This record gives sequence, structure tokens and C-alpha cells, in this order.
Amino acid sequence: MRKFLIRTAIFILIVISILSATLLLPVTPRASQSHFYSILLKDSLLANVDSPRMIFIGGSNISFGLNSQMIKDSLNVTPINTGISVDLGLKFMLNNTAQYVKKGDVIIAPLEYKCLTKEYSYCDMSLLRIVLDVDKKYLRLLNFQQVLTLCPAVISYSMSKLNPGAYFNVKVDHLVYHRNSFNRYGDNYAHWGMENRIIRQSVRLDDFNPQIIDRIKDFEKIVEEKGARLYLTYPSYLDASFHKSEDIIATIRAELEKNFTVLGTPERYMMPDSLMFDTSYHTNKKGADVRTARLIEDIKKLKRCE
Repeated sequence: MRKFLIRTAIFILIVISILSATLLLPVTPRASQSHFYSILLKDSLLANVDSPRMIFIGGSNISFGLNSQMIKDSLNVTPINTGISVDLGLKFMLNNTAQYVKKGDVIIAPLEYKCLTKEYSYCDMSLLRIVLDVDKKYLRLLNFQQVLTLCPAVISYSMSKLNPGAYFNVKVDHLVYHRNSFNRYGDNYAHWGMENRIIRQSVRLDDFNPQIIDRIKDFEKIVEEKGARLYLTYPSYLDASFHKSEDIIATIRAELEKNFTVLGTPERYMMPDSLMFDTSYHTNKKGADVRTARLIEDIKKLKRCE
């Protein structure tokens, strides 16, 4: 029994040593081409673009689902599309944007429904890629709970660096999920000329998470203290996925409208599959144009009411 325990301890020590060593390895060639690197472009826009500005916060529903040139032409503001992936976690997205907010900014948050439910965790390996691959400066934005949530992903992250494909088969989806797939406003536009792919329908959403309201309110307070304004709206969402969770989405709508100024309705941004590209949240070019036109109408309606 003693020999068994010693051998087990040695084995565990070896595994931990290997995993720890992989964390020190440079970013793999494959990972270095990832769309996660677009955060550097988006942060540069947040830091350097002059007012008047309209900042969009969310995940890939806005990364794929905005035509910012339409917004600039119609509203005479410079849009900044900060969307990358919902899996970075709402807390990180809000904290990262908050440090760049300027007086006079208009901030619009079309948050994925996943952000607002109990199934939603703070983050996953997507955020780990940001803080370990892209730039370790982002570590300062994480709190203890986020770090704890990321811990299980460390093993997968470490193992990915031992995958030969990360070094010798470095082709990422370079036309869509690449660091250079974004235009000067931060829109992911590389897929605009492509055929639609098979769409992965979302499963039924989990129940609404009321704690999210407090998190958004904390962000709104920061925004208002800086002389800016926050508005919420709804994500572009595949109609088939929408109908699976209509009751949950109705609850989300009621809670958002009770606590914030909200543009439009969930049904207004529900999209048929002909306007979607490859997931329930990602529009194609036509879908981005339709969604953006509706958003512009809702913003103009808000201005007339103010």
C-alpha cells in the first residue's frame, strides 16, 4: 500500500509539473491567429477614437451582427464594436469597457440571453486565452471568483499546447475566426460574402439570473458618473432557438425593462435562418444590415422621446 501511494504521488507530481511547464511555453502558432486577439484592436478604438462615440458591448451577436458603417452614416457618431465572445463573461466585458468610457459616450448593450441566465458562468477558456495568450495585463481585471471559475480550464489550456496540430496545422478558420477578420469599427465582416453554414440551434435557456441586474447596475453607475449613458437592447437570435425559450425571454424582457432603458423588443430582433450565418446569434451580411437598420430606428425613436 505504501509503495502504491508513493507511486501515485510521484505520478501526480509529474503530471502537475508537466502542466505547469506548459503554461510557460510561448503562444502556439495556431492560437496566435485567433479572433481573441481582436481585443487589442477594440481596446485601441476605445482608447483613441474621439467623440461623439457609440460603444456596443456584448458577445459575438454584435461582433457578427452589426454594420457599423450604417450607424455612422445614419447617426453621425463613430461606432465601436467591442464584441468578441459571450464566453469571456459579462463581468470581464463590462470591466474592460468601463476603463475607457468618456464623457458623452452612448453605450448600447445587446447582451446574449445566455448572459442573463443561471446556466451562465463567469467565463471559460476563452477568457483564459485572453489573459494568458493575448496579454497578461488583463489579469488585473479578474476577481477571485473569476479566477476560481477559470481553474478547471487550465488543464485543457495546458494540454492544447501539447497538441502537434497547434504547431504544424496552424490553419485557423482564417476567413471568419481570425484576428484580422475585423474592420476599422470592430465588426467581424470576413464572412459577409460567404454562403450560410449549418446553424447550431441553441438549447432551451436556463432560468433568469436576477444577480445579473445588480452587475449591470454597477456598470451603469460607473457610466453615468463619467457623463455617459447606457441603453440595453436584445441580441439577434435565430427564431427556432427563440421559440424554445419564449417564456424565459419574456421574463428577461420584463426584468430589463423594469430596471433599465431598453431599445426595441426581443421579437424585433428574432431572425429567420436565411439571415443567420453559423450559430443562433451570428447573422450573415443581410442579417447584419437588417438588424442594424432596426437598431438605428430604435435609437432614433429613443432620441425623439428624450
